[in-house]
Amino acid sequence: MILPSVFRKSKQYLSILFLLSLLSCAKEKDTTSSRLYHSTTSYFNGYYNADQIMKQVITDLEDNYVFPEQGYIEVIYYGTEQEAESQKASLQQIIEKNDAVIFKHPNGQYIDNCRFLNGQAWFYQRDYRNAMTNFDYVLSEFPDSKLTPEIWFWKAKAFYFDGNPEMTFSVLDEYFINSDTFDLSANLEGELGIFRTRLAIEQGEYKQAAQILENAIPNIDGTERKNRASYLLGQLYASAGEGARATEQFEYVARKTNNYDLSFSAKMQVAKLYAGEGGIREDDLYDYMDALLKDEKNIEYQDQIYYQYAKLSQDKGKKTEAVDYYNRSVRASTNNARQKALSYFELGKIYFADQNYDNAQAYYDSAAVSITEESLEYKEITGLAKTLKEYITYKNTIHYQDSMLVLADMSPEEQDRVVNQIVAKELERERKEQQALLASMQNNDPNYNPMLNQQNQQRNRAGNQAGTAWYFDNPSAVSQGKIQFQQQWGQRKDEDNWRRSQKALSFANGEDAEAANAEVDSALIEKYGDKAKYYQNIPKDEDEKNIAYDKIEDALYSLAQLYSSQLNEPDSARKTYEDLLQRYPEGEYELQSHYALFKLYQAKGNNRANRHKQYILNNHPNTVYALLLQGIDPRELRKQEEEFKYAYKGVFTAFSNKQYETTIGFSEFLLAQANDFQNIAQDDMARVHYMRGMSYGYTGEQDSLRNILTRVIQAYPEAEVTPKAQKTLDLLNKLNPPPAGGRAGTAASPNATVPGREAGPGNPMSETPAANAKNGVDPNNPKYAGFSAEKKSNDKVFVLMYIDKNKISKSEATTQVSNFNATNYKEKNLKVFTFLYKQTHLLPYISHFPSIEEAKAYIAGFQTSGEGSTILQSGEEKIFYITHSNFKIAYGQKRMTDYIEFYTQVLEP
Repeated sequence: MILPSVFRKSKQYLSILFLLSLLSCAKEKDTTSSRLYHSTTSYFNGYYNADQIMKQVITDLEDNYVFPEQGYIEVIYYGTEQEAESQKASLQQIIEKNDAVIFKHPNGQYIDNCRFLNGQAWFYQRDYRNAMTNFDYVLSEFPDSKLTPEIWFWKAKAFYFDGNPEMTFSVLDEYFINSDTFDLSANLEGELGIFRTRLAIEQGEYKQAAQILENAIPNIDGTERKNRASYLLGQLYASAGEGARATEQFEYVARKTNNYDLSFSAKMQVAKLYAGEGGIREDDLYDYMDALLKDEKNIEYQDQIYYQYAKLSQDKGKKTEAVDYYNRSVRASTNNARQKALSYFELGKIYFADQNYDNAQAYYDSAAVSITEESLEYKEITGLAKTLKEYITYKNTIHYQDSMLVLADMSPEEQDRVVNQIVAKELERERKEQQALLASMQNNDPNYNPMLNQQNQQRNRAGNQAGTAWYFDNPSAVSQGKIQFQQQWGQRKDEDNWRRSQKALSFANGEDAEAANAEVDSALIEKYGDKAKYYQNIPKDEDEKNIAYDKIEDALYSLAQLYSSQLNEPDSARKTYEDLLQRYPEGEYELQSHYALFKLYQAKGNNRANRHKQYILNNHPNTVYALLLQGIDPRELRKQEEEFKYAYKGVFTAFSNKQYETTIGFSEFLLAQANDFQNIAQDDMARVHYMRGMSYGYTGEQDSLRNILTRVIQAYPEAEVTPKAQKTLDLLNKLNPPPAGGRAGTAASPNATVPGREAGPGNPMSETPAANAKNGVDPNNPKYAGFSAEKKSNDKVFVLMYIDKNKISKSEATTQVSNFNATNYKEKNLKVFTFLYKQTHLLPYISHFPSIEEAKAYIAGFQTSGEGSTILQSGEEKIFYITHSNFKIAYGQKRMTDYIEFYTQVLEP
C-alpha cells in the first residue's frame, strides 16, 4: 500500500521525534539533538498553546469593544480594568504554560518567545512591573533575539500605561524614530504607527497624528483594524479641518466594514461633514438623511438621525423645527440613553438661551436622569440641572411665601374665593393633561412615533376593527401606550406631580416642595375637607409671618448669587440684590449685598460702585469686605498667622528642651520670613528674638547675646519679655563689660552678628538671609522656574545620573548601576534604564523610591561604592534625586542642567 505523501512525512517526523525523545530527554544536555528535542517540544507542548490563548484574549477584547459615542475610536483595544480581570484566568494560564516550558526545556529555541509572551500577559493584566521584568530579561539574556524590536516597542507601551510618558518618548526616539537600528516587520510598523498616533492625539497634534496613521494603515494587520484605523483617520482629518479628506475616509469605512455599528456611525459622520461643508446642495443633504431614515436597518438608530435633522434646522435658524426634531429623537430613543440625554440637553439649551428657565430646568432634569457618568457631557448636564433646580426652588419660595402673606391679610371670605379659583384651575388643567396623554397613547402615526414597526400598527388597527370600544381593553394598544408614555415622559417615579408640565405650573401657582409635603392639620381637614391643604401654610400670627419673611430673604439672596455666578445674568443679579436691600435694608444680607453690587457695578464701569464701596467703609470698616475693598486678602492674613504659629511652636519647643542650636536655626528661618508676616503680635516677635539671643548666650556667644537683647529693648519697649531682656543685659554688662569704644545697652550694627542681614519694613529686628539658601543662592532664580522643592502626594521619586557619554559607554554605565542594585537592593528589584540626553550625556535612571529619604540613602551608598567610583570619576558627573513632577519639566523642556543647579544649590544637603 502506498501512503499519501503528507501521511508519510508525518510518520517520518513522528519517528524522528520519538528517536530524539529517547536520545535527548534530559533537560541538562546541550547537544544538537537535545536542543532540537527541547525546541520542538517547547513549541508544540507549551509556547504554541500559550500563543493561541493570547490571540484569543486579544480577539475577545477587540470583539467586545464598544465604539465610543464621543471621542476618538481605538484601533487596538487593550481593555478596561474590569475586562482585564475577566481575562485574568486565561492570561495566568499563558504564564503557567510558558513557565513550564522554561523550566523543562531550558535549551529550547523558544525561551525568549515564552518570556516575551509572559510580558504581554502581564501587560494585559495591567501589571507593568512584571511585564517589564520579562521584557528586560529577554533583552539581557538574548541580545541577538529577533524579538528585540518588538520588545522595545512593548517597553515603550508599558512605560506609557504605567504613567511614565517621558520614558515612552525616550524609547521611541532612541530606537524607532531617530534611529534605523532595527529592520521592522510590516506588522510592527503598523502597530507602531497606531501607538504613535495615539500619543500625537493626546498632545493635540491632529495633523501630525493623521500623517502618522495614513502612513501606517497599509501595514496594519487585519481588515477590521484597518477599517477602524480609516475611521480614526477620518476623525483626525475632521479635527484638522480637512472635511473632504475626512468624508472620503468615512465613506470608505461605510462601504467596507462588516460591523454595522461602525458603518452607521461613519454614515452619520458623513452627514455632519456634509452639513458643515457648505458646498453640497441642501436637497442632496436631506436626500442623504432621508435615505438613512427609511432604511429598515436603521430603525434602532432613528433617534440619532432625527437628532442630526434637528442640528441642521438649528444651523438654519429654524428653532421651532429643531424643537420638533429633538422631540422626535427623544421619542425614538428607547435603548440609547446618551442620545436621549443629548436631545433633552439640546432642548434645555434652547429654552435656556431664551431665559425660559422653567422649561429649561425641566429638560435638563430629564437629561440628567438619562445621562451616564462616562459621558463627556455628564458634568455639564448635571451641573446645569442642579443650578436650574435651585433657581426654580428660589423663585418658587419667593412666589409662594409672598402669596401666603397676601392671603394672610385677606378676610376668610376672600381666602375662600381665591382657594376655589385655584382648585377650579387645577381640575381643568388635570382634565386637559389626561386628554392629551390619552391622545398621545392612541396615536399610532409612524411620523409621530418612528419606533412603531409595521407589524404593531397592523395589529393595533386589527384590534380596533374588531370592535374594541374601550381603549384599555386592547392589550396591544395599552402596551404601545406605555412605550409612548415613556418616550414622552421618561422613566418617572410613581409619585404626585410627575408631569414635566406640572413642574412649571406648580411654580406658576406658587406651590413649593415644603408646602406640598407639609402634613395638613387635622383641624383644617375638619373645617375645609379636601381643600385643607390650601390653608395649611397661611401665616396665622406675627411669628409665622416673620418665618415667611425670612424664607423670602434667604431665597432672594440665593437667587441673586445664582444669577451672578452661575447663570451669568449680571443685570438680573443687580435687580435682585437691589430688591433685597429695598425689602430688607437692615437685613441679614445687607453687607454682602452692598459688596456684591459694588463688584457688579465696578465690572460694568458704573459710578454707582463707589456708592456701595463708601457705604461699606463707613458703616462696616472692620469687616472682611472692608479689607477686600482696600486690597487686602483676609485669607493671606490667616495663612501668615498659621505659618508663624507653626514656626513659633518649633522655636519655643526647642528652647524649652534646651536645644539651643536648633532654637537658633528655627528662629533664623522664622525671622527670614518676617517681612511676610504682617499681622503678628509684637509680643510674639519679641519672644522669638529673645529666645534666639538667649540661645546664643547659652552656646557661649556673648556678643551676639548682647546685641540681640539690646535690639529687643529698643524695638519692643512694651513687650512682655523686655524687662527680662533688660535684666539679663544689665547682669551681662556688669559681669563682662563691653569692649572699649562700645557702650552698654547700645545696639551694634545690624550686620554685626549675622553678615548680610538687614532690618525689614514693619520688623525692626528682621535678619533675613540674603538668599535663604546656601552660598547666597536665590531659590527664586528664574532658572529654577517650575521646579518644586516639595514632594507632592503620590509623586514618584527617581534617582538620575548625569554623565558625559565620552567618558563611559552606555552599556558599561548600565552594567555598573545594575551590579550595585543587585548587590545592595536585590529585594527591591530596582530597575535601571540608561538613555541619551541631548546627544551629549547619559542619564542612568533608577526607579523608583517611596520617599526622598530613601533616594538620598541610595545616593550616599552609591557614591561610596566601587561602582560609584567607576561612574562618578570626577566632579563633573552628577547623581541626584528628582520627583516625577520635576522630571517632567527637566526632561520634557530639556532643562536638566537647570534642575541639577537647583538641586545642588537649593535641595542638596
